[in-house]
Amino acid sequence: MAQIVLGIIASLIVSWFSRRREFRADRGGADLAGTGSMIDALQALKRSQGPPMPPQMQAFGINTGGTNGFMQLFMSHPPLDERIAALQS
Repeated sequence: MAQIVLGIIASLIVSWFSRRREFRADRGGADLAGTGSMIDALQALKRSQGPPMPPQMQAFGINTGGTNGFMQLFMSHPPLDERIAALQS
């Protein structure tokens, strides 16, 4: 039981660190290419994603659309809207 609980806690920590690293990478890209260019790139990426996949494909974690609540803690990348907002502030 402890191995399961500690595994979940470890996954939360790794996911948190990965999201922080993604924000830092965005800031680094903005420093190199300019904030406007980085925001434009993220918006282009957002446009290219298309509509979410049907629920059958979401089991594979492919293009699941918006994730809310508890499952956001396990995301390795922050949503593009949050990344864009972080660059704008």
